[in-house]
Amino acid sequence: MSNSETKKQLNKADWIGIMLWGIFLTVYGIGCTYLYYHQTQFVEGGNFESDLAAHIRMALDGWGYSVTAIVYRILFMLPLSELWIALFLAVFTIGTIVLTAYVLKPFVESGLARIAIATLVGFAMPFYIEAIQSTRYIGYQSPSIWHNSTYIVMKVFATAALFLCFHIARTYHKKLDWKKCVLFAVLLAVTTATKTSFVAVFGPAALIMLIADGLTGVPIKKLLLVATTIIPTILVVLFQEAVLFGEDTGNGIVIEFGYTVFFRAETPQYTMILSALFPVLIFLFNFIQVFKDTWKDIKTKSKGLTHREFLVSWGMWFFGALELLFLKETGTRLKDANFAWGYNYCLFILFVISCVYLINNMKSKTFFKGNKIAKVIYATVMCGVLGYHVYCGIYFFLELLNGTTYFM
Repeated sequence: MSNSETKKQLNKADWIGIMLWGIFLTVYGIGCTYLYYHQTQFVEGGNFESDLAAHIRMALDGWGYSVTAIVYRILFMLPLSELWIALFLAVFTIGTIVLTAYVLKPFVESGLARIAIATLVGFAMPFYIEAIQSTRYIGYQSPSIWHNSTYIVMKVFATAALFLCFHIARTYHKKLDWKKCVLFAVLLAVTTATKTSFVAVFGPAALIMLIADGLTGVPIKKLLLVATTIIPTILVVLFQEAVLFGEDTGNGIVIEFGYTVFFRAETPQYTMILSALFPVLIFLFNFIQVFKDTWKDIKTKSKGLTHREFLVSWGMWFFGALELLFLKETGTRLKDANFAWGYNYCLFILFVISCVYLINNMKSKTFFKGNKIAKVIYATVMCGVLGYHVYCGIYFFLELLNGTTYFM
């Protein structure tokens, strides 16, 4: 078979895959619209439990720290307002999957592989073991969530901002693209205006990244210019702080180890691992090589980090875990476990990056010293673990469609 015939077959397979993906996304979008519409109707003790109805009420009462409140006020001016809100959230849910497939282009060559990663991670949930935690979501942490509207919207903006940051950082040792820096500043501010959780975990990790890039030889002037992109976000955070934690709110933040994770988890020392089992396993098989390559980057002044995405993702997870373990809100927000939202997003990114590393491991001639049997066993186990994460998410979503509470 000639090269041209092979390419035609590959293109045909790609198009068939994209068409099937489009059909799937359409069906999934209809399911999400159905779910979110019923969530707008939720009353205490009823079916389709969600934060959405409360978010809408707060928005219509004139209170809100998120840009979603503004959107809800506008959509409530239209006939069938609840349906428009449901469609709005469904678009963002589907948008996360589509955007993830798009931003993976520099990291995964195969279009079908990118689609598969984005779709699978779009449903990934904790590795549920009933004997360890009786509930499927409560007590765990999850990258996939369908009951919190601000998280659903934030996920899209955060993913766009994060991967744009990766792109800027990959090239700023040669040339700093100020247009992309401005776009990143806007995206980060909009993400934060939607939900503060992302910047709370991204900010510290990004600072470490800038310091590490400085150690690899990236000019300090460029690093300082990039750092200024966070200024609009700081202004947004100050506004949100006044709304959420002003003197008249009675809300605050204190240090108390374990409150958030022990609040509903029976054995949080295990559920935190099970919530991220697939990324943890990928980490264990890759961290030694990542450490060696990073040390080489610093030693040789390579002007960049070979494993930037891996390091930043795990850095975000580390700071997210610190916040989850040590910080606690007081006042009316005491039982909301709001420090879990940023950690949940960290899990989403870890699942995405871990899928990329799984593919790279299988392509590498040095991984397991090229032993094909060992690599097949490794891939089988990793895909099995990921598959169960995804199964748990699909099962959970289908139960939500039946009106089952997310406390199931």
